[in-house]
Amino acid sequence: MVTRIPLGEFEVYSFVENRMHLDGGAMFGIIPKKLWSRHQTSDEANLIPLDLNLLLVKAHGKTFLLDTGCGDVGTEKDIKVYGLRTPTQLDAQLARCGVSPEGIDYVLFSHMHFDHAGGGLKRDSNGRAVTRFPNAKYVVSKAEWENVTRPTARTRAAYAPEYFEAYSDSGQILTVDGETELYPGISLHPTGGHTSGHQGIEIRSEDKAIGFYADIFPTTSHLRTAWIAAMDTHPMDSFDVKQDILARCVDQSVWLAFDHDIHTRLSAVVEKDGHHEIRPLPPEAMQDINT
Repeated sequence: MVTRIPLGEFEVYSFVENRMHLDGGAMFGIIPKKLWSRHQTSDEANLIPLDLNLLLVKAHGKTFLLDTGCGDVGTEKDIKVYGLRTPTQLDAQLARCGVSPEGIDYVLFSHMHFDHAGGGLKRDSNGRAVTRFPNAKYVVSKAEWENVTRPTARTRAAYAPEYFEAYSDSGQILTVDGETELYPGISLHPTGGHTSGHQGIEIRSEDKAIGFYADIFPTTSHLRTAWIAAMDTHPMDSFDVKQDILARCVDQSVWLAFDHDIHTRLSAVVEKDGHHEIRPLPPEAMQDINT
């Protein structure tokens, strides 16, 4: 299902690229299963289903894709690690948005873990990893690109050399440093936390805005500021930035996108009795595309 969201002068599309299955404890860190299992259902192996929710934006005569999901470049090991049980829907979903891979102008990466950057690649006829979007600039924070090219002992497993050599060899990588307005209403905001180079992407036109903060808020359960994934390399940074983002969402009426929630891809955020809650968007704000 593709959902169209008119956003002022922009057109935004939300869709699911695939579904993965990860360990529940990894997604909730120090939060006991007795608590998180009230909100997430796990199987006998403690795996929980997580969708790969992407956004596509048409603005300024350009097409922007926010993250890429896993795609179909993965090895058997990648497929097992990420619990991928179905083929990617990336190209099919883009077609429903009226876009071909050649029509993507910019890929805006929140960060470059496989479930966010794998779909930006494909296999050529010789089995080599190459970029999927030949005409796109792949935009990544300078700090994240340094993570990719100089991983630490802890982060090395998250950045497979084959994939990032393909990105580097393409000549399509564009790094940004700090707060960056790529185009009017298309801005990048460093968050850190999940990775030191993790960034959010804000889409704003007229009086409407969407915040895509990726793995800072992977599911609606993670609205709770202390609920932070064990994979976050700087969890206290995640804690602090979550508070700042939630205040921004409430004060400036920014709709929040959830990159892995299987039920809610986009919602408003309200504060009630000192806690933050989601509020469904009005029906007129979203249009399902079934073709």
